[in-house]
Amino acid sequence: GFFTAMLWQRRGPWAMLAQRYKRVFVPLLLGFCTLLPFFDWVNKHAPGAAAAGAPTVPAGPPSPLTAAIRNKDAGGVAAAIAAGADATGIDTEFRIPLITLAALVGDVDVTRALIDAGADPNALGSDSRTPLHAAAFAGHLPIVQLLLEADADPAKRGPDGGSPLDSTKADAGTTAFIAGLLRIELAPPNTLASDRDAIRALLASRTGESTAMPVLPPADFLTRARNAYRDWLLSPKFVVAMPLDPSAQSLLTGMTLNYLWFLMFLCWLAVGFAAVAALATRLGLPAPPSWLVTSPAALLWTVPLTLLPQVFMGLFAPGFGPDTSAGLLPQPHLLAYYAVFFGYGALLFLAEHRSSNDVESVGRRWLVPLLISIFICFPVGLATIQFPAAGALAQVLYAWLMSFAAIGFFRWLVPAESRMWRYLSDSAYWLYLAHMPVVILLQQYSRGWPLSGTFKFLLVTTLATAILLVSYQLLVRHTPLGLLLNGPRPRHGRASRAAIRSVS
Repeated sequence: GFFTAMLWQRRGPWAMLAQRYKRVFVPLLLGFCTLLPFFDWVNKHAPGAAAAGAPTVPAGPPSPLTAAIRNKDAGGVAAAIAAGADATGIDTEFRIPLITLAALVGDVDVTRALIDAGADPNALGSDSRTPLHAAAFAGHLPIVQLLLEADADPAKRGPDGGSPLDSTKADAGTTAFIAGLLRIELAPPNTLASDRDAIRALLASRTGESTAMPVLPPADFLTRARNAYRDWLLSPKFVVAMPLDPSAQSLLTGMTLNYLWFLMFLCWLAVGFAAVAALATRLGLPAPPSWLVTSPAALLWTVPLTLLPQVFMGLFAPGFGPDTSAGLLPQPHLLAYYAVFFGYGALLFLAEHRSSNDVESVGRRWLVPLLISIFICFPVGLATIQFPAAGALAQVLYAWLMSFAAIGFFRWLVPAESRMWRYLSDSAYWLYLAHMPVVILLQQYSRGWPLSGTFKFLLVTTLATAILLVSYQLLVRHTPLGLLLNGPRPRHGRASRAAIRSVS
């Protein structure tokens, strides 16, 4: 936000947008076409990947057998098996046995064809669950009956202790989310609930388990709002076919951008800033007083503004801090969350433009917010992680206090311009873009070593940083790629502040 406001003030809105397009959007496109496929390849082929529970298999379009299963084409399944396809194989996309995929899809003839061809009704997926877990979860009563007739074990439990019967107790949000990820169609809610009731009764007659559903308290206003928003995010209307990708993904909850998702957020935020700045200029709105940005009074408006999107975090799984939104479109609550921080950075630049002395006071007593965030906000946020309303304030305070502490700590650590820190700052963009494949490779190589997790974490982090810094110097810094990411960098000597700012 600070840098965007600086570009806007010095060069104007169109030049700012052009610079953001060149430095952010173009690298995102290049990374999407190169880094993400390489990252996917590393995930599948890195040494030790198969041992980690993800079989190494070729990527690409689904096999004829997989396609026939998804299309509920029993004839196509039989033809593919007759042509040599392995009925005991796995789905290459989700790493689950094909019979589990058939159980999720819910076609009896397809599932029977796989069983007749030798598929194991008790085959375990990488999550240690069986086809019976899948059929029960999806509410496919005829598939459950077929699997039981084929000697599927109704008492088999997954790693969390859940039985196939327990799979029928998944709440509506979890069910819709998983079904969306797997791209399977389920029956309407009322029909699904009725089928699950029948499945519970059938499985309980075999295992003696209780069919009672957990009793939930009446939903309060926030819970209803979170559920409604979650259902909107999971709406099938956002699921579209992706170019060059055999699978359809949600524009909001898909993983299209993977770990490069934040670059797209920066693009959205830059466009939003330009729109807000243009509106403020047209209306003649003055900038807020500096003290409202540079003093602790900033918490009086930053915290409340951040609280609203924070209470919508963790819709699919409890977590500390903001969610991840890797779809082509940003999830609105997450965009709003980061917009507050982005906006604060922009206002901080405007405050510095008026008086640099005021800005230098930000984070000056950095040790105080650091201790409060670590020893109060963090443990309280973790303890209340299951209660969004109760834990939101602690998480938001942690984010803001830690941000101010980081600003102050860095000013204390680097009181004057430093060539070393400038170099690390320049390299940081490349390290972000390229770090994931390197980290995955190092993790897979070291996962079986008889060393503590803490030591391996430090080792992987150190080695990955060293490898990436070397690659930055040799392959990026003084190359066309480096020019694209950071602008021209001097080969020798200390770059002046003016020179650096003029090309950034």
